Amino acid sequence: MRYAGRMQHEITDCYLTLTEAASYLSKSPRWLQYQLTGPHPPPGFKTGKCWLFRKSELDRWLEQFRASADLDRVVEGVVLDVVGK
Repeated sequence: MRYAGRMQHEITDCYLTLTEAASYLSKSPRWLQYQLTGPHPPPGFKTGKCWLFRKSELDRWLEQFRASADLDRVVEGVVLDVVGK
């Protein structure tokens, strides 16, 4: 049982190429390449000419932006309440 769980984790937490990772994120490969040059690049590493991304790390990377967007909405709501608009 324990082995089967570990095996399932290995299957679902695979490495993706840049094209596969972009598809997983529902974005274009060009968008993902642009993100690699930004201030908060997706976690990945380059092997030769090929970028590889771990699926679970991409999920965590996206989650940090989701949390940030949620916080922005909360702050905006509080500001509107204080200002009275």
